[in-house]
Amino acid sequence: MKNTQVNLKEAALTGGVAGTAFLATAFLDSKLSSHPFNDLKLVGQMFTTRSPIWQIQGLVGHYSFSVVMAAIYARYAHRLLPGPGWLRGLLFLQIENNTLYLLAPLLDRFNAGTNDGQIPPLMSLKSYWGQALRHIAFGVVLGAVHERLRG
Repeated sequence: MKNTQVNLKEAALTGGVAGTAFLATAFLDSKLSSHPFNDLKLVGQMFTTRSPIWQIQGLVGHYSFSVVMAAIYARYAHRLLPGPGWLRGLLFLQIENNTLYLLAPLLDRFNAGTNDGQIPPLMSLKSYWGQALRHIAFGVVLGAVHERLRG
C-alpha cells in the first residue's frame, strides 16, 4: 500500500510557493486590468478595515489557506485527478474556486472591505475571471512543485 501521509514541510513549501504565485498573478492582473480586486483585502478585511490588522490577517489567512490546500492536494487530489502534475493542480484549484465561489454573495454582504468600498464585490464577472486566472497560477505551480518534490 502506498504511503498517503502528508509531509507538512512539503505542504508548507508547496503552499507557500503556490500562494506567492497567486499573489503575483493578482498583482499583475490588478495592474493590467481595470478591476483592482485585492485578494489580501478580501481575506484580511473580513471583519475590519483597520490597518495594519487587515494586512496581517490577509497574509496569515492567505498563506494558511494555501498550505491547507497543498495538504489536501497532496493527500487526495494528486492521485485522483488525471494528467501531469501541473494539470492536476490546475484542475484541483478550479474545482476549489468554483465550489467556494458559491459563497461570494455571503462574502459580499458581510465583508467589511466590500461594505466600506475598499474592494469591489466578488460577485461580478470581472471578479470571477480574475479569480479564475489567479487560481490557474496557483494550481499550475501547486501541481508542478508537488510533483518536483515527490520526484
